[in-house]
Order: sequence, then structure tokens, then C-alpha cells
Amino acid sequence: MQNTDFNALFKEFEGELKSGKADVASLTVKFLNRRVKHYNWVGIYMVHGDNLELLTYSGPKETEHTKIKVGDGICGLAAKKELTVVVPDVSKDSRYIACFPETKSEIVAPIFRDGKVIGEVDIDSDFVDPFTNQDRHFLDKITNLIGRRL
Repeated sequence: MQNTDFNALFKEFEGELKSGKADVASLTVKFLNRRVKHYNWVGIYMVHGDNLELLTYSGPKETEHTKIKVGDGICGLAAKKELTVVVPDVSKDSRYIACFPETKSEIVAPIFRDGKVIGEVDIDSDFVDPFTNQDRHFLDKITNLIGRRL
């Protein structure tokens, strides 16, 4: 999955964000799902008390996991530990909460504002082990940018 030019994509995303034509969360999930081949489902969850609640998503179908307790699953772990979590093969991770049978891997990047986790970007892929350090760095830049606007 190394064919993606994440620097060019980030600049494109910044431009779309500055245009102000769509709300930040919706623009983010649609952009990531549309522009990165191995991002098959993209959602943004926001922290509400002890839970993460699905704000919006872009992908082939809706998830039944619209509310996840902080600390549960990969999403809950990322929020609790305040770290990006990558699972190269979800079938080998007992913490994974299955959303779709097609999902083979997941990356979850927390969104910070004023040093506090306010949400996260959750990405499922239909491929085993597609996420690289470039994905992680790209998503960290995306979440830093949108954290100031959500």
C-alpha cells in the first residue's frame, strides 16, 4: 500500500478544509475513504463522558457499534491510552470488536484538543497489514488539523 503520496494528499485535504464547503467531520471521512484505496471504512467517534459515540462515517455500510465504552475494543483502547493503535490482522487480536466480516485490519488515531482526547478517526481495511508508518504520520497530521476545528 506504499503507492499513496500522503504529502500531496494532506495538502489536498488542507485545501478542501479551507474551502469551508462541508462540515469538518463529514469532509474528513469522505475524503479519506475516497482518496486512500486501503481505507475501506472511515468513521469519526467523539468522546461523550465514558463513551465514544459515532459522529459520522463513510463506507459501504453502517456499523451497529455507534457507542463504544472508552477502554473497550481497539477504539476504546486508543482513546484511553491516548495513542494511535494499529492492528495489522484483526483476526489475531482479541480486543477487536467486529463491525464487518470483510475487515482484516484497523488503525485508530485519537483527535486532541488542548491536550485532551476529544474523539478519534477509526479506519477499517479489507486488507491484512496495509498500514505503514506513513499512514500513521498522515493520520496524526489529519487529526491534529481537525482537532482544532471539531
